[in-house]
Amino acid sequence: MKHYKDKTKGFLHSVETMGLVDGPGIRTIFFLQGCPLRCRYCHNPDTQEMFQGREITPTEILQLAKRYKAYQGEEGGVTFSGGEPLVQGEFLVESLKLLKENGFSTCVDTSGYGQKEFFPEIFPYVDTVMLDIKAFSDKDYHDMCFVSQKPLLDFMSNLEDYGFAGQIWIRHVMVPGYTDNQKAMQELVETIKPIQHMIERLEILPYHTAGVQKYKELDRPYLLEDVPAMDIDKAKEFEIYANQLLSMQMQKNRKQKNPKKFKLNKSIAKNNKTQEKTCADSQTIDDFAKLPLLNKIPAGIFEDIKSKLKIMHLKKDDFLFKSGDQADFMYIIHTGAIKIFTLLPDNKEQILYIYQEDAFVGGHNLLEKSAYWYTGQAMLDSTIIAIPAKIFDVYFKDRKSILKEILSQSFERIRWAEDLINRLSTLNYSVKTAGLILRLAESIGQEVDGQIQVPLEFDESELGNFSGLGRQALARKLGEFESLGYIDIENDVLTILNLNAIESYLE
Repeated sequence: MKHYKDKTKGFLHSVETMGLVDGPGIRTIFFLQGCPLRCRYCHNPDTQEMFQGREITPTEILQLAKRYKAYQGEEGGVTFSGGEPLVQGEFLVESLKLLKENGFSTCVDTSGYGQKEFFPEIFPYVDTVMLDIKAFSDKDYHDMCFVSQKPLLDFMSNLEDYGFAGQIWIRHVMVPGYTDNQKAMQELVETIKPIQHMIERLEILPYHTAGVQKYKELDRPYLLEDVPAMDIDKAKEFEIYANQLLSMQMQKNRKQKNPKKFKLNKSIAKNNKTQEKTCADSQTIDDFAKLPLLNKIPAGIFEDIKSKLKIMHLKKDDFLFKSGDQADFMYIIHTGAIKIFTLLPDNKEQILYIYQEDAFVGGHNLLEKSAYWYTGQAMLDSTIIAIPAKIFDVYFKDRKSILKEILSQSFERIRWAEDLINRLSTLNYSVKTAGLILRLAESIGQEVDGQIQVPLEFDESELGNFSGLGRQALARKLGEFESLGYIDIENDVLTILNLNAIESYLE
């Protein structure tokens, strides 16, 4: 029985089953037929004419996509490219709906031109827009693509109103003699200003001459015949420059909206070579008298209660407590790291906080006599001081200095939770990665020779669970940040080279 959506048919030029550059991850790419632009450098002129190619239905699109879904991994999905996919608006709507109903990540590679009346139906079903910016003025658009620039400008201005809530990859093909200069990159960043808050990636693609032969086969003149291919290394330099300009613009807007700056936690902002703590089994409670909260207890009282306190040595992956456990202790972390996490409906772990030395957990639970709704587990070998509930009730909970410290850390955790919600609610991988770097820097960063260094003591899956990204997505974004000069990763240490650039992603 045919699906009702089969009443709508599209025109397909070709399919690529293992695309690696047309959207996040590994993607099945459907190149649709038809394009209103006639770009001088178009390397697929055979996709330009309408109503050619193979007729196909949305159901057939879904069937083909399902065939290759096993290869797409955690990041991949389906991309519609062309030609210009937006000229087949009704077909694109029905295809995207089917794909989203079946759990596919969706991407549309577009220049912003197409059947505008279908845009409000298309973009609520799109996760990633790959937006091709051809030139930076109406005159240059007419010269390079033989169309007006206005439809692109309208598209960018109204994209969110069309229901789009995803991320944007900006692409520009750099042609020697046309846009291979800093002024053009400045104009590019100015052009995309209306959508900069949604931009996840800005790429400069070097012009190549691979499509020349197709023009000969079609008996059409090639309009850039005397233009050489763009030097790849030079294009990369301009890409870095354009990203720097974009970062500066985003940072400027961020300061206007939210003047708060990142602050390194001074209690840990020291070279770890001078901050090493030992946790030998021979240690006694007396060795921990200066830990937070314990140092608020008078020496005489500490002598009375120290035999009731417990030193715990956890190995990596040992549980401190589990969700649903009654709070019988408050825990102070002396060394190591404890992750606090909950399980999402798909049984995936979502890390809420990472507590390290001098942090404590369980105080609020003891005050409220409530069970834990999250789980605490050692990310590293850890030493913990456990304060029993009875000792806490008698000697800790009525001391203003202790309550003040518990409340202070609680307010800090609320701020972290709000930040986490903001990061997880966006599809923008750059935002999630930047947020992860800043939160790790704030909690475990060390200032070394004027630079902020973050020891990457945790495995990739744990960092992914903290950021809301899969391992592949996080590795890709860290690699991109490194190539743009924002960070450097060496010997399991992440060094922040451009703090402003990273902060610019967080509005």
